Amino acid sequence: MPVVTASLLGKPVLDEGLPYHCGVMGHLGTTASAELMSRCDTLLVAGSNDPWTEFYPAPGQARTVQIDIAARNIGTKTTVEVGLTGDARETLAALRDRLDEAPGRSPDPQWRTEVEAAVRRWHDIRGQRASEQPLGKDPLLNPQQVVHALSAVLPSDSLVSVDVGSCTYWYARFVQLPPGVRGHVSGTLASMGCAMPTAYAAKLARPDRPVVVLAGDGAMQMNGLLELVTVARRWRGWADPRFVILVLHNGDLSEVSWEQREMEGDPRYPVSQEVPAFPYAGYAELLGLGAVRIDRPEQIEAAWRDALAADRPFLIEALVDPDTPLLAPLQPDEKVEQMLAGIGQEPGGPATGQLRRHRDQEA
Repeated sequence: MPVVTASLLGKPVLDEGLPYHCGVMGHLGTTASAELMSRCDTLLVAGSNDPWTEFYPAPGQARTVQIDIAARNIGTKTTVEVGLTGDARETLAALRDRLDEAPGRSPDPQWRTEVEAAVRRWHDIRGQRASEQPLGKDPLLNPQQVVHALSAVLPSDSLVSVDVGSCTYWYARFVQLPPGVRGHVSGTLASMGCAMPTAYAAKLARPDRPVVVLAGDGAMQMNGLLELVTVARRWRGWADPRFVILVLHNGDLSEVSWEQREMEGDPRYPVSQEVPAFPYAGYAELLGLGAVRIDRPEQIEAAWRDALAADRPFLIEALVDPDTPLLAPLQPDEKVEQMLAGIGQEPGGPATGQLRRHRDQEA
């Protein structure tokens, strides 16, 4: 019986609230998606060229059919038995008619039951991670909790723009988009600083719809602060003035820090990874925009609700923990130990405890 996972770009296509939707796949994906891809015996790839090759089925595990409008994409990420070049919607419709007529079909309800159990396990893990408090001494927020809280208040006609970095991980795992809501990401370009110009373009195209931006402090300092000047100049002409920017302020290029730990077992290197302190909320207020700076869990929900009810663009500056792990799902022990080795070379800090806690949740 069919069950689904999605690429990052495909996240808005299907309702992630479905009991058999395993969420986003790959390095920034869910444990349910990793379980699905490691055990499936048949894979249909529809209009996706997802780059996380290590998360596809192992060689010889699954029979794979790939649909893509560009023939050059077929078979580039995993071995494909049948490649179909064409529009995904039309090709899927043609396949559906043939499947209905196929002889000898025998759906396995047990497989569907196991996948739905994996989805529930992931939802439990997601809830645990969103509710946990950082282990450090400073009163910093859990970035997963900040992003997860958006799901409960995100308007059904929103446009969401997500930057490159740790915020992409949190969006992929913790934001449940209402059906029909578009999520805009950089995709395979990995263009840091993309969220603000993309959001502004979305607002120009649909000035009657609310826009939500998720960005890190590194991306905001790259070009987002200048884009705020443009937003401050133009917002009065929009039919819906809501343009909400979340800045995850952790003083660190955290995706770079965690990738170095994971790939090389290197410790954090502050000279190249620290982001200078900046008063994001104060700057937004100087421009005449709404703003709030939060550093306590009880402030999170109110910040989102105030931002989405504001009569002008609104910036939320969330002081968040840089030690929250960007742990890929179901990693082997040797990979986790390599990350722990890198962290172990760093003076002080609770990152080791955070990483062990997340690994234990997946065990």
